[in-house]
Amino acid sequence: MAEQQMPFLKVSVLHYRDKSRDEGEWMKWYLEEQIPRFVPVAHKHGIDRLELYFTPSAFKEQFQSDLDTLKGGCAAGWNMAPYDAVVTYWVTDPQKVRNMLNDPDWNDKVVAFEKGWIDQTKVDVQIGTQTSFIENGKIVNTVIKSY
Repeated sequence: MAEQQMPFLKVSVLHYRDKSRDEGEWMKWYLEEQIPRFVPVAHKHGIDRLELYFTPSAFKEQFQSDLDTLKGGCAAGWNMAPYDAVVTYWVTDPQKVRNMLNDPDWNDKVVAFEKGWIDQTKVDVQIGTQTSFIENGKIVNTVIKSY
């Protein structure tokens, strides 16, 4: 019997930019300064996959308008999330994230440079697993039922 593979944990850190920075300059800083600082630290601790997801205000405004219109009046409470970026760490063992955050390089090379760029007063974190149901245009991981 094949050994069952440990599912990946998805740890998402939802960041808000410091409002003294405009979006364009903030995204440029994140890609050109922040990513090169923290990717080596994450790699050193065996993070299996790392992703960055930006949420520009223009997208949020447009899709909020879509929600308000397309939900047919039932969109009360349906709001675009206000964060500006998500860093997602995929790991087979949560200890990898703990080790990364406890590494002195994390504080010296990453956190030390966030002041004035990332709003440190509000950061949301999510952890869980993820299952895909459509991949490459095909339905997977479920049995379709007709109603």
